[in-house]
Amino acid sequence: MRYDQAAILTDLDGTLFDSQGIVTKESRAAIRAFIAGGGLFAVATGREPRNARRHLPDVPLNGPSVCLNGAAVYDFVHRKYISAIPMDKEAAQDVLLHCLEMDWPLDLQVYTDDGIYYASPLDKADPGFLRIHQPTTCLPMDQLLQKTWIKTVLLEREVDALALMRAYLKEKGYDKRLALVEGTTDVVKIGKYQELLPQDVNKGTGVDALRKLPVYAGRTLIAVGDYWNDMELLEAADIACCPANAIPEVKAVCAHILPSHNDDPMVALVRDVIPAL
Repeated sequence: MRYDQAAILTDLDGTLFDSQGIVTKESRAAIRAFIAGGGLFAVATGREPRNARRHLPDVPLNGPSVCLNGAAVYDFVHRKYISAIPMDKEAAQDVLLHCLEMDWPLDLQVYTDDGIYYASPLDKADPGFLRIHQPTTCLPMDQLLQKTWIKTVLLEREVDALALMRAYLKEKGYDKRLALVEGTTDVVKIGKYQELLPQDVNKGTGVDALRKLPVYAGRTLIAVGDYWNDMELLEAADIACCPANAIPEVKAVCAHILPSHNDDPMVALVRDVIPAL
């Protein structure tokens, strides 16, 4: 089967990853067959590139990918950023410093072009959240300020801690200077987090950046996602797909509903959907 005119761009958590956080051997085989037939396979994730790569053993990524929820395009083949959009560091710094000053129960992460850093103490970090965000280092704010900030993540360790942060952010008008993305994770007890991104950035703007690259020229871009932060990705793609476990709002914008993330949606996409296009 030839896939020379196709490119797959998939979300990770809840989409390519099953409920155990792995890519099954059946999915890996389907991806390899797709690439062998000339296809481009890439990811669109909120994760930092090195962190994403740790969770993708034996998964070939031959197409430039969207990382940090659209704030960066990364080449996993050559292990380098193609582009990265810096955030409003002044606004984000003030939010994080205020959270530290008030001692709100939040894990505070800063994503730069050289990795993930904790602005809050690691000895207070939620163990599950810390575990899935490796490699990471704790740095004091004066050292963090010397770096280029691309994204920050704030996880609440106690209910309503994020509400306090959001109230301060809006009071200062930073919601007009930063893009806000809410998320949930099942690896921690409460599981709610807030991402602060460069203004007007999302996975859809990441797709726009990919389309400007020669390697994507002339290809049909097929996106797969399951959650709110995938909406712009799916809308920017040529063909939108989702696993059966996707939220209803995502299903409503998709042309194809694939099997759930626990039932190898990549297999169905490569074997059944793409050949019929």
